[in-house]
Amino acid sequence: MKKAGKLLTMRGTIPMNTNGQKIQIFDGKYTTGYRIVEFYCAPENPSEAQSILLKAFTSTTSPSISKFNWADTQEIAWATWGIDTGTGGANFFLIDEDNMVIEDLYLSFYSETGDSDYANYYIVLQKYEFPAWTGAGFLVENLGQGGPQ
Repeated sequence: MKKAGKLLTMRGTIPMNTNGQKIQIFDGKYTTGYRIVEFYCAPENPSEAQSILLKAFTSTTSPSISKFNWADTQEIAWATWGIDTGTGGANFFLIDEDNMVIEDLYLSFYSETGDSDYANYYIVLQKYEFPAWTGAGFLVENLGQGGPQ
């Protein structure tokens, strides 16, 4: 497996309480894939009290947009903004270091607070090349063989 080309930056907005917003990155080949190397979120109005829970995953929808499930192999990146620190949260991001997206990437955004209708996301991806059999293995993993626990 080798890096192929420059980093790809994707940024945009996602409507509140959306599950499965598609970010199309599939190039039609199973010999290339993208690894998430950075994953961030912020409200459309950062001066407003707003909580955000944002996830990236490899299926069309996530079983729960309001919770993280690190046992679910389809969830590959997580970020929060403005979570009440009294409950042990805060601004947070985590990326599964072994992630590799072969087809498309999907996002979910959940919020119970604030007046914003959208959240901003910022994702940096690194493209990789590998043999087709390696791509097939990543695809099986991305489709969640074993499923959420």
